Amino acid sequence: MTALIYLILAACVGDFFCRRFYQFESVAHRCAAAILAGLLISSWFTYLTGLAFFWTSRPMVWANLLFFTAAIAVLSWPRWKRRIVKARSAIVQESQADLYLPRPKGSSIADWLLITAYVLLVSWMMFASFTSKGSKLQIANPEYSDFGPNTALMQSFAVGHNFPTEYPHYSGDRIRYHFLFYFQAGNLEFLGLDPAWSLNLLSIMTLVAMLVVVMTLGEVLFNSRAVGRLGSVLFFFFGSLSYIPFLQKQPSARAAIQAIKNQRDYLPTIFPYRGDAWGTWSQVTYLNQRHFASAIGILLLVLVFLVIRYRAAAAKRAETRAVMNTITAPPNTPSETGPASASGNTGQLEELPEYQTNPPIASLTTDRGQETAASTEAFVTTLPAFIFSGVLLGLLPMWNSAVFLAAAAILGLLFILCPRRLQMIALGVTAGLIAFPQMLYLSTGSGRANMPKLLHWGYTIDHPTAVNVVKYLGFTFGAKWLLIALALIFATSLQRRVFLAVLSLLAVAFSFQFTIEVLANQKFIHIWVIIANLFVAFALWRLWHLSLGGTTLPGKFAAILIPLIIIPGGIIDFFPVHNTGWSEVTYRNDPLIDWLNKNTTPREIFLTDRFVNHPILMAGRRVFYGWPYYAWSAGYDASKRDRVYIELFENKDPWKVYRLLKENGIKYVGFDGAVRQAQFIKRPNEQLYAAYFPKVFEDSRYNGLIIYKVPETPPAKLSSLPEAATNMFDGGRGSDKGQFDGPTGIAVDGNGNILVADTNNARIEKFAPSGTFLGVMGIRGIGYGQLGAPNGIAVDRAGNIYVADAARHRVEKLAPDGNVIDEWKGPDPGFYGPRRIAIGSDRSIYVVDQGHTRIVKFSPDGRVLTFWGSKGSGDGQFDDHTSVTVDPKTNRVFVADPINKRIQVFDSNGHFLTKWLIPEWGRSHGFEDLVIDSKTGRLYASSANMNFLLVYDLNGKRVSSLTPRTGERLDGPSALALVNSKLYVLNMAGNRVTAIDL
Repeated sequence: MTALIYLILAACVGDFFCRRFYQFESVAHRCAAAILAGLLISSWFTYLTGLAFFWTSRPMVWANLLFFTAAIAVLSWPRWKRRIVKARSAIVQESQADLYLPRPKGSSIADWLLITAYVLLVSWMMFASFTSKGSKLQIANPEYSDFGPNTALMQSFAVGHNFPTEYPHYSGDRIRYHFLFYFQAGNLEFLGLDPAWSLNLLSIMTLVAMLVVVMTLGEVLFNSRAVGRLGSVLFFFFGSLSYIPFLQKQPSARAAIQAIKNQRDYLPTIFPYRGDAWGTWSQVTYLNQRHFASAIGILLLVLVFLVIRYRAAAAKRAETRAVMNTITAPPNTPSETGPASASGNTGQLEELPEYQTNPPIASLTTDRGQETAASTEAFVTTLPAFIFSGVLLGLLPMWNSAVFLAAAAILGLLFILCPRRLQMIALGVTAGLIAFPQMLYLSTGSGRANMPKLLHWGYTIDHPTAVNVVKYLGFTFGAKWLLIALALIFATSLQRRVFLAVLSLLAVAFSFQFTIEVLANQKFIHIWVIIANLFVAFALWRLWHLSLGGTTLPGKFAAILIPLIIIPGGIIDFFPVHNTGWSEVTYRNDPLIDWLNKNTTPREIFLTDRFVNHPILMAGRRVFYGWPYYAWSAGYDASKRDRVYIELFENKDPWKVYRLLKENGIKYVGFDGAVRQAQFIKRPNEQLYAAYFPKVFEDSRYNGLIIYKVPETPPAKLSSLPEAATNMFDGGRGSDKGQFDGPTGIAVDGNGNILVADTNNARIEKFAPSGTFLGVMGIRGIGYGQLGAPNGIAVDRAGNIYVADAARHRVEKLAPDGNVIDEWKGPDPGFYGPRRIAIGSDRSIYVVDQGHTRIVKFSPDGRVLTFWGSKGSGDGQFDDHTSVTVDPKTNRVFVADPINKRIQVFDSNGHFLTKWLIPEWGRSHGFEDLVIDSKTGRLYASSANMNFLLVYDLNGKRVSSLTPRTGERLDGPSALALVNSKLYVLNMAGNRVTAIDL
């Protein structure tokens, strides 16, 4: 009940402001404006008040108390009462005259019947995709991964304490997602509604309100109720031709009907681009992103206001011209403005011809003075409404930032194309001043990922040629393009200018990239088509009334036939809403939630599986790293969080783990089946947590969940341990001692020590045969002897180390202690991406110069002895060759040529001898490597794309495949090294070394 009172007060507050600045076409228009503006204003007020009371245990209590107080004060302020009492009759008469505009002919009953139908349809859509049953929330499967995380955002306010606000799936950094709509949903839950009802009620109210404003925009722009109604109906029918290939696949009409009835997925398009198989061009967008419709409604509300003002300006100019013509016209000359003014097409008012007159000088001066005074008075009287519109738009970025950008594009062109430019400047400045801090907050900060370039042509189209873009847009909107073209033929100047301004959204969608997820530009296209639907409706309305040869039948036939091409896709896409399955999550009356509420605080952070939803989130708690898509698409540095996350679950060093937990503010660590079996966590370190951290919760009903608590001070057992480096067999991704980041090279020195080229950390790490970390060589940089991206590595008999640096296009020669001896640039034109190094029995050094598709042979002192190879698939040619090795007995040179699926064999001078086919190769980025065991006459070949090794004899006969006998899984093997019947395999994806006894 309290939540409903809040909504009523919010709508009343919205009406309080809107009726002071706006005029309305209808009661429905007024109600929609009150709902949209009221929710926006009340949400901002409540949130900011809650933020001000963040230091209290329950800031939502204070926020709502102050909102109720402020709302009642605004609605019943004595000053307003005295004003109403003082001039009651005058205000009543004036308000009735000024508040509502004259409407085109039509039935208000029809309007309300259509709105009632919208309420029923939208209610079904919302509850069909999100509802509650008992103590569980049910989320439709197509919406789960996209919409599911927003329920956690709601719960963080409803039952948590999310002030200052963070994204519950990415704790420890400020929120970068427009969240206010979901804050309001959480607030309504806090006030007594269950989560499904709070979110669905907001969604229904705002989507229906948006549709009402669409109806109103069509009515004021085209002076026709029918256009407004039809344009709003077309919202549910996007117009894509996706249904055509779907129906073509069906063997019969009966099969097609059955397929439609059983359809569980939204129709994909014919394109292979990102998002085109997800139902992007269907109503799923408004089911996933519930805040989208309300923001569009605010934008449309402002557009309705502007169109009304533009019409009023045109009418004023026409009236002035009529007066001037009357003054200068000879006696008994009929007025020429009467028919145009009486036509009922207000859009034509601005196209009345200019008449040249020559009034007396005194009269002209007087008229100009009166006109200037009237213009100044009009500016002063209309300015507050424009400023109020700017306030509404300025409040949008935290509600939906894409709609704010769309508003900037549309209003920028309207400023150029339409009158009232001074007022538009005031609107823009107001909106900008309010929005700028929000945009700055969302788009800056230390935890933000690097953004792509702002200019990005082609949206999601892979090869965005003009033909492909036209093909994409043509298929996406289908027959609507024909009707839009027809509408523009019949349109007035104002209507064409509005369309041109709105058309800018397509240019924005296809020319810019504002977030790391370019698919997010679909919002601009959705906004465009909502307004374009009104032009489609106008064309159908004109066709219906078009008279050809004295009959309207052909036009009526066309007006019926063309929509039959538009609506099938929309009808089919209703069935997935009905047929979808559910994913469930418990949100109350649950043992885990009860334990969390009793034993933890809402601000504490949990390290858990990267789930979409979970009782931990439903309890209003936050997780260190949950479902990664939303964090990535919102602009968080997900790759950095990935590394820390994996290290926390893989690192075997207790001190390192404890320090990372404390640095990231993590209070609890949860292990369940998903963590233990996750593919991206190779070897979970649960034993470490079990040994050093107290277990505080365990319940097999939650996928074997065990929760460990991170103590405030190091545990006693931990305090007695020295800080240790990671063993190379444990490894792990990171930059600490013994850790790796994408390693690509490995070698063994004369003492049996293992050297690993830790590529992304720009260093060489040295380990004992036992795997113990010994030290690091190399410094990252671009100076002499410094490293950029070390790849291949080899050690000669004297212990000198040769490193192929693919980033600096050099080969570094290091002494056994790591000091620089020399730096080789290679023969002209120099190395380009050298990858591997091998040393022959005669001490010659062979380098894979991958970028120049050649092998270069050096003497130990760096003299170039020979080089061979070119790009191609012929004998002696290479295509991104990756490795070289030398048989010490014969000095034959073996080269891995994986794209050509082969190993080529040469003599020591580069003369081609033979080739072996390797059918398992052929994929890119395999970092294929070779190593020879001359004692047994075996060659071992690896690829990061395989989890096993290939074994050949030295004549090219396939002998077997090889995996570790211990059962350990190879994980992206990228390099091999052999010594004393022990094969070391470097796992690039697993960031560790595996030893195989041969």
